Amino acid sequence: MAEGRSYRNRLSELWRILSSQPYQNKLRSKSPNLHPAPAKRDEFIIVAGESQIVKPGNPPSGIVFLDESFLVVYERWSTETDSLLRYKYHYQRPDGWFVRYDMHDTEQLEGHPKHHLQASVLGENVRLPTGEVACEDVLQMIVEQFVGMNG
Repeated sequence: MAEGRSYRNRLSELWRILSSQPYQNKLRSKSPNLHPAPAKRDEFIIVAGESQIVKPGNPPSGIVFLDESFLVVYERWSTETDSLLRYKYHYQRPDGWFVRYDMHDTEQLEGHPKHHLQASVLGENVRLPTGEVACEDVLQMIVEQFVGMNG
């Protein structure tokens, strides 16, 4: 029988990515503060960063890159169903520009889809629908398209 997902397994998956190239060349710290957080029974939470709510003036936290941009990670998993229940991946550059992928537990109000993207250039109330996004996809997008860009 296959072993179910646990916070140790998930941390290992993310650490494997972060310890590989080209990620190591782009990180300010070679060991970002990625760790489990308190959760309900039959769930686990993985976080990187001081807070899920990030404001434009916040100092870098979570997974910090050489250009002082950073990624705050929040994932809540079910150990019973081995499924991702909720996530927030907030990437922010030093100039305050950000992009954030969110997945809520359920559909929110009209115009606030369960899976969505927010970006500072679009305004606070614009949420573009997306499919489910994995942290690995967000890390790849950041390293390939944003780290080191002047803006």
